[in-house]
Amino acid sequence: MSDAALRVSPKALLDGVVRALQEQVLPNLASRTARGQLWAAIDVLRNLAGRIEASVAAFEEEARSAEGALGALAREAHATGVAALAVAIDTALAAAPPAPAAERVEALRAILRDAFERLDALPAARADALRPLLGGHLAAQAVRDVLRLQGSLLEEISRG
Repeated sequence: MSDAALRVSPKALLDGVVRALQEQVLPNLASRTARGQLWAAIDVLRNLAGRIEASVAAFEEEARSAEGALGALAREAHATGVAALAVAIDTALAAAPPAPAAERVEALRAILRDAFERLDALPAARADALRPLLGGHLAAQAVRDVLRLQGSLLEEISRG
């Protein structure tokens, strides 16, 4: 059996804990206070899965954005006589794993870091002309990340 077959997703693990608490613990609690506390714990566990399990769609969206920015940088670098930068980006993109999405994003982030380091080594005027091609991706990614943030669980629970 492979290592991957032995892994349990965070959602499946939390669903199992919730089911055990509801089916085995809750029926044995006589105290209203204890039952209320258990329901609060169950509610927290139900809400955790979406907070800790990364979304494949989010990784795919980031990958598309990063690939677009890196591709644009490579094309512009080639067109403006910075062939070494263009070749380095194209080679790295070709070597990046196509899947799973999380691994692809990790590789693309490394390519972005390398591209910024290579830009820093160029004459300032040339680097300043190319850097915005990556900046658009970073700004859009920051917005995507902020939009995915969720409020505190304690705040949600206190609302009832």
